[in-house]
Amino acid sequence: MDPAERAALQRQKRMIKNRESAARSRERKQAYTVELESLVSQLEEENARLLQQQEEFRRKRLKELKENLIPVTQAKKPPRFLRRTKTMIW
Repeated sequence: MDPAERAALQRQKRMIKNRESAARSRERKQAYTVELESLVSQLEEENARLLQQQEEFRRKRLKELKENLIPVTQAKKPPRFLRRTKTMIW
């Protein structure tokens, strides 16, 4: 083999390896993306469940507070009269 053929063969091998490496990289990226999308959907479901649970707890607590509320009637304050604190001689 002359050096030109040998260089062309090595270049072709490098190109093939590069393509295979790029294909593996794309597969890893796609697998990672699918994994992240799965995680996102799982977390969204959990978030919705927790929000619903929080709303139920809030309603339950509000109901308990309303049931345990002791009605307080305000005592009527006596009407206010103006009083003279100092008298003046007329």
